[in-house]
Amino acid sequence: MKRLDWYLAVNHGYTHAVLLGIPVLILGLVATDGWSRAELVGWFALGGMVYGFGAFPAGWLAVKRPGETMTGGLALAAIGLGLAATSPEQTGPALVVCGAGLAAYHPAGIAVLAEIYPDGTGRALARNGVGGNVGQVAGPLLAATWPWVGPQGVLWVFAVAAVATLLLGLGTIPAPAGPPARGRTALLALLTLPVVALQSASMLNGFAFRAVMVITPLEVEDFLAALGTTPEGAAPTVALLITVATVAGIPGTLAAGRAIEQHGAGPVIFVSALGVLAGVALLAAALTEALPGNLWLAAVGMAIFGAFSYGSQPALNTRLAELTDADGRAVLFGFTFALRFGLSFGAPLLVLALVQWQATQVMAVLCALAVLPSLWAWKQR
Repeated sequence: MKRLDWYLAVNHGYTHAVLLGIPVLILGLVATDGWSRAELVGWFALGGMVYGFGAFPAGWLAVKRPGETMTGGLALAAIGLGLAATSPEQTGPALVVCGAGLAAYHPAGIAVLAEIYPDGTGRALARNGVGGNVGQVAGPLLAATWPWVGPQGVLWVFAVAAVATLLLGLGTIPAPAGPPARGRTALLALLTLPVVALQSASMLNGFAFRAVMVITPLEVEDFLAALGTTPEGAAPTVALLITVATVAGIPGTLAAGRAIEQHGAGPVIFVSALGVLAGVALLAAALTEALPGNLWLAAVGMAIFGAFSYGSQPALNTRLAELTDADGRAVLFGFTFALRFGLSFGAPLLVLALVQWQATQVMAVLCALAVLPSLWAWKQR
């Protein structure tokens, strides 16, 4: 791969390492720094919404300056994480600053890949997705070291990694090859029925994903607490379950890339939504003890969920690239990721708010909501 490919893969991985590491780190921050679980989940969700909706302005900036957009985003993420590490009482607001910085990668990086690989977009996005998967494996495992290095130690590692990623990318991103983007034309593409169908599927897939990946650590900790396990003792198990999903996502993403080339992105989107629902149904059954197997069954459910959830991402992004012209594509990706990521961080708040339901049931319902829009997105031409 080119140096540019490596940088985009590392940036993708770093972004997701932080986003999946923080939910595990919340356990340590609650145990050591005096924060309540509800407070930190609320701040993290707010930071996640800023991360998600920040993709839209980041997309506008990336149309003309994709390299500078990603560099600035990494710098802002490093500042937020450094603030959280040096001032534990400011951890909540610092997570919002970090979220704003992390918003830059997806609209800028994915648009760059779609431009430089116009004839092999699906496979290029799948390769880049593996970088994201590796970060999603590393982030929770690193966060799970908080009983030994402390939550602030983990935050410092994340901050330094942001600076290292920034330095890796200097001078790698070429200037956009096409004419200046016509923003109005790009936004009008959002009004076409196929794009509306795709945005609906993308948004609800993101909602389902975030509900599972943010709330599962809390549910597993409660499950283990009922067995007498301390938060410090639960941290490795929580991280391993998240890791199962992200590791399974690597072959799932690669398989999705091959399937996109053979069958098109549409059927891959729909089959992935069904797989996500099946995996979460097993996870919910395990954590509520509706089926025997306990954490072993939960691990199987997370593996199925991870393989299909991560596999859906290159399919959704490839389909959007197929439906739009290169001119202004970064704007459209920005809007897409704003919906997918911005609204998705409302899912943890919704799960916590619906206390009259079991959280596992809410996770399953959110995954089920993604199935019909995925079928719609497949059938649109």
